[in-house]
Amino acid sequence: MQIILLDETRFDEFAFNHPNHSYFQTSNYGKFMSKQGYNAYYFGMVDDTNQIKAATLVLVKNDKENNKRKMGYAPRGFLIDWNDDNLVSEFTKLLKEFLANRSFTFLKVDPAIIYKEHNLDGSEKTSELTHDGFVGKMQGMEYIHLGYNNGTEASKLRWNAYTTLNPNLVTLYNTISKDARDKIKEASALGGRVYKGSNDDINMLYDLISKPKPSLEYFLDYYHFFNANATLEIYFTKLEPATYVNSSRNIYEKEQIKNNELNAKMQDLSIANRDLLINEKMKSDELLADYKNKMVDAINMFQSYPNGIVVAGTALIKCGKKVYIVANGIKEEFKKNYPDYLLYWHLFQELSKQGYEVVDFNGLTGNYLNDERTKYKVELSNHIVEYVGEFDLVINKKGYYTGSKLNPIISWLNKPI
Repeated sequence: MQIILLDETRFDEFAFNHPNHSYFQTSNYGKFMSKQGYNAYYFGMVDDTNQIKAATLVLVKNDKENNKRKMGYAPRGFLIDWNDDNLVSEFTKLLKEFLANRSFTFLKVDPAIIYKEHNLDGSEKTSELTHDGFVGKMQGMEYIHLGYNNGTEASKLRWNAYTTLNPNLVTLYNTISKDARDKIKEASALGGRVYKGSNDDINMLYDLISKPKPSLEYFLDYYHFFNANATLEIYFTKLEPATYVNSSRNIYEKEQIKNNELNAKMQDLSIANRDLLINEKMKSDELLADYKNKMVDAINMFQSYPNGIVVAGTALIKCGKKVYIVANGIKEEFKKNYPDYLLYWHLFQELSKQGYEVVDFNGLTGNYLNDERTKYKVELSNHIVEYVGEFDLVINKKGYYTGSKLNPIISWLNKPI
């Protein structure tokens, strides 16, 4: 066995057929990161017949001033059978030797190995996928585990939300939270239209994304490198004025009829369970006020945007049977109409028909129950997982520990990529 440099074509052929493939381990991502100030290298371990047994993309910060202290990162790598201890051990040993001869100090790796699964309410879920012994195994091969962090300090967030798709749409619909289902119903009633955008619409998606955010050029690079083989797509939800006005008026009028009926019942003192009736009336009053405001908003929108308005958008990358959400945006003034929920439910249906199996919403924090920014991810997902976290494979101990004392946080490695 030996480690060799692979060209992009050979690496991709291996990566796309590997069970652990992800868009982070593709030449598309390597070329994209090359535009962000990194050098991309593709390493493979081959046997005596030149067959690849394991491989990984390694990113190295393009820093000429610090060329003697190279720090590598294998995003969501390696492409290897993590259950084959001998294979992992051999790959680690050979890779360490290979990198030592090229002035590397350490290599960071954060495999997508599930440590724990959680229910949507935050409680732990018993799962056969839990890998309690994985960290110990890696430490036995001299990897340093960087802990079970719950924040945003890692290269890739350790907590994640994803939705397992199902061609049976009724079954799929019932796997997401009731809160999400209610919001999808409400958004559907208001008549939003979901459509696919093009590269001409990148600016429009960018304007929808909340600050802080990367530069527009960053998103243009994403589209350029991943749309080369039609893996990146963007979608929008657009509110059509006439439909929006009519829908909001119908919703208001239906609730008004219900509210009048409840008001009539309130006058009948012989009705039992008056507490339940009072609570139902109070809830209807709140809904009626909310629907009235939405009807007013719809009329104002009709006057301001007679041709309609785009209120939500997303960008996704297709890789194998998995789809990754890489950007999401929404107009804050229309957030209460839940156009993003309508958008993702539409995508769930279409992607299920196309044979995709998972939609990955990417990172959460450990405090996801109280994080309003990622609430939509949690409610629309049917799996919350935490991965095992990051490991450092130390190549040069003196350089690694000296560098740790001088600069405890290597800024470029600890920025989410």
